[in-house]
Amino acid sequence: MITVRIGGNEFPLDDVLDDPGPYARHLERAKTIQGFAECGCGRQHPRPKLVIRRHRDIFLLARWPEQAHHHAPACPFNRQTLAKAGPTDNLDPFRVKDGNHDIRLGVTLTATTRTPAATVQRSAQGQSSKPQRRAAGLLAFLEYAWEQAGLNVWPGTGYRGWTACWSQLTTELAECRINGKPANGLLHILQRWDPGRKAEILAEFDAWQARLAPTAAGSPRGIVIGQIESHEPSQYGGKLVLRQSRQRYFLNTDLYAGLQSSFGSALSAVGKDDQRCVAVLLVEMSKGGYLRVVDVAAMLANTHFLPCDSSYEIAMADRLIAERRAFRKPLRHIGRAAAHPDFVLTDVTPETVIEVLGMTGNADYDARMAEKRVQYRAAGIPVIEWDATASPLAAVQLPPPDHQHQ
Repeated sequence: MITVRIGGNEFPLDDVLDDPGPYARHLERAKTIQGFAECGCGRQHPRPKLVIRRHRDIFLLARWPEQAHHHAPACPFNRQTLAKAGPTDNLDPFRVKDGNHDIRLGVTLTATTRTPAATVQRSAQGQSSKPQRRAAGLLAFLEYAWEQAGLNVWPGTGYRGWTACWSQLTTELAECRINGKPANGLLHILQRWDPGRKAEILAEFDAWQARLAPTAAGSPRGIVIGQIESHEPSQYGGKLVLRQSRQRYFLNTDLYAGLQSSFGSALSAVGKDDQRCVAVLLVEMSKGGYLRVVDVAAMLANTHFLPCDSSYEIAMADRLIAERRAFRKPLRHIGRAAAHPDFVLTDVTPETVIEVLGMTGNADYDARMAEKRVQYRAAGIPVIEWDATASPLAAVQLPPPDHQHQ
């Protein structure tokens, strides 16, 4: 179990992240007197510092700038360094500038009468041939945010609910810029509903929604992240409800059909106790005052909000968590790695890849798996495979964790 030292007190980190309210007095005092908290994820001294940030009426923990590498690999405050590729890094859609995220998305953030129906930005013919910075889609943004917030990492113990996700996403993206605009006011990450904080939660959402009111200059758009509670057809297409509120989000017929076609695996989690569907919505306010979805992406996850690509991967992730294993789920938003493993065990040396084979027999799939095996072999990376279509999960033999990780 990872703990956090707040002032002179030691608390389970998972508890503080998942429900920061009861620790507000300790966090406020430590912020005033000491100026930071200390993470107990490793054996190093001094411990890695954590920033204590005030968010309206509560206090949240965030990683200390430039110290992510001091945290243990399985700690939620550890971050994987983005791959470098020389001068072309300046063209990446995801960059870090002065310690803050600088993100370019292929969407239009303010709609005018001249804004095309498609939200993807394209350069007009005849413009300069100078290389342009690449733009990312909403799914890539959601995966990037999840990874940078440490939500694709499991430390081997504990529990993660939506509040921990909200806390880590909120602190990680607090100072980021999206398409040159501050995320504050543009991005809204829904909080878990808490009747005791009803006034604060509703006031924060109302203030964000008020910024979307159409003006003479156009219709400002906003980005929402939350968990899909339900979706169903509506008179003009479809509608979504996110679990953290009763607000309805409406989609036109084409967009609703595209959501079901492109993200059917993620949507299949809706209504299931052992799965989650996380979504990012680009929305604008209609003249009638309701929220209209302009673009959307969804991501499948298990109950601890670890991203997964299939129900087979959820089964593997749940087994690893039940057996108290430390691991991470590499995400695909950058796409530079020679191979993207399904999971990586981090409590063994060397780290070991786990591949979940869910489409054995498909020629393209089998060819890609053969390529990945060659790449792993060339890099000397140990690999465990589970052919989910041919053998039970219980038959998979995992290496025992190293003593230093126990």
